[in-house]
Amino acid sequence: MRVLVTGASGFIGLHLCAKLATAGRTTIACSRSRVEAPEIFYVASPELSGKADWISALSGVDTIVHLAGRAHVDGTGNAAEVDAEYQRINAGATRRLAGQAVDAGVKHFVLMSSLHAVAASADTMIDGTTVPHPVSAYGRSKLAAEQAVQEELAGSDCGWSILRPPLVYGPGNKANFGLLLKLVKTGLPLPLASVHNRRSFIYVENLVDLITTCLGNSKAFGKTFLPSDGEDVSTPELIRKIAKANASVEQGAGSREQGASIGEQRSEAGKPTRHSPSLFPFPASLLKAIGRLPGLGALRKLTSSLYVDSEPVRRDLGWTPPFTMEEGLNRTLAGRVEI
Repeated sequence: MRVLVTGASGFIGLHLCAKLATAGRTTIACSRSRVEAPEIFYVASPELSGKADWISALSGVDTIVHLAGRAHVDGTGNAAEVDAEYQRINAGATRRLAGQAVDAGVKHFVLMSSLHAVAASADTMIDGTTVPHPVSAYGRSKLAAEQAVQEELAGSDCGWSILRPPLVYGPGNKANFGLLLKLVKTGLPLPLASVHNRRSFIYVENLVDLITTCLGNSKAFGKTFLPSDGEDVSTPELIRKIAKANASVEQGAGSREQGASIGEQRSEAGKPTRHSPSLFPFPASLLKAIGRLPGLGALRKLTSSLYVDSEPVRRDLGWTPPFTMEEGLNRTLAGRVEI
């Protein structure tokens, strides 16, 4: 199998390329930043737009994993201009790639979409029957990319699979999850004890394992999946799990007494240490209101719910995440990747 990975230099892309190469699959890493690793062939990515020329990258390829795109668009334009830029990059380039993939004889196209193609928050579980209602320019562009793939591949010999993951975490994640890790490590008191939300997450190596399970698998053709670790948690629960993982990693490194009980460590004054996070109550309604202010999207995510039904992907593909959330968090804090 000859696999083309677009966006190969990104967070998910680097993990995926390493996994594919280790598994002995011919891997072509396509990105603007050069990827240099054993058993991986690099090809420069075209500028992402509806005019992108992917022909040279598609030579001899039978499977595509399309990760390339933009989660953040820089610009000071109005809402319409920002929306158009997202559409040009995320939807236009995807449509162009799908169309040229058909001409190149590609047999399987795996698109990495996003849960934001459906919603940014929801008080009920998102499943296969949930009608997409993206509220951001990014979410609308990812939904448009999904539609473009289905339209371009309709009636062809190329099957498609779409993945809509929730927030992805793991070693090297510098986005919102990475900021949360740093915040928890400081041990600063956090006003989140009154938050009673529910969110899904997926460890990057679990997502990579699912992608490799999908490749060339006819059971994945024509399906849209909502993967997760399978353990939905509230923000206070997540923070406690992160703190516990951080304590576990530091104890393993010998930075704390091995006999101490993780999550129960106390200072001499009886106060919680930085491994036992201090969460204090604050009106959840006020937190939500503050989170609606411009530039406070990260706070909004900490207080809202967004969880998925991952049972269909497990059932249809016979897939089980190789790592639990606890294991994923431990490996994230330790900076370990298993390939």
